[in-house]
Amino acid sequence: MANTLTKNERLKKGDFRGIKWTKYGETCHFILLGNENKYCVKRIAITITKKAGGAVIRNRTRRLIKEFFRLNKHLFIDNYDNLIRIKRIPQKLTWKDTSKELQKLLRMKTL
Repeated sequence: MANTLTKNERLKKGDFRGIKWTKYGETCHFILLGNENKYCVKRIAITITKKAGGAVIRNRTRRLIKEFFRLNKHLFIDNYDNLIRIKRIPQKLTWKDTSKELQKLLRMKTL
């Protein structure tokens, strides 16, 4: 069960709106924002604007990021909410390129 994405690990709109987020890193396609939580669990939210592309591509990008979180929870810090903001869609939307860039983004994070 360690490699699942449960309801407790997902942030809903009401959970992350109106919070002061701290910026932890930025790559050419993604921005990582964080905030400490009181729930003793790693949580994630993904935001993307409609300007980034069509619904199919936006949803595929979200699915890739959720899969990355599911498989690489150990890279995220405990007791933190993570908000990944997508600036623009990568040209090559593949698992390999996306995960490489997200790993680079998480290495930038210094707490």
